[in-house]
Amino acid sequence: MDTRISALSQRKNDFVCKRTNEELLLIPLKDNVADFNQYLVLNEVGAFIWDQLHPESTAEELKTAISAAFDAPDSQIDSDLAQFINELDRYTSIQ
Repeated sequence: MDTRISALSQRKNDFVCKRTNEELLLIPLKDNVADFNQYLVLNEVGAFIWDQLHPESTAEELKTAISAAFDAPDSQIDSDLAQFINELDRYTSIQ
């Protein structure tokens, strides 16, 4: 998962972000123009994870940060983080 996290952090520059209350819109850039036809809405936890993504981020560091910020069992954090990273990787790689 750490490899996907690193790849995601490198693709962050290919998106613009727009916060709306507790959600974050990820809008892909195509030829330096925002493509509003294919945006992704992240909830509060997803937005938190997106903000935490850096080239040196590891899954363990993300789990620790999520655990400190949100009240959830470790097993749920593990499962949800893995699923989220997979889906976000799929979405950002097809843009």
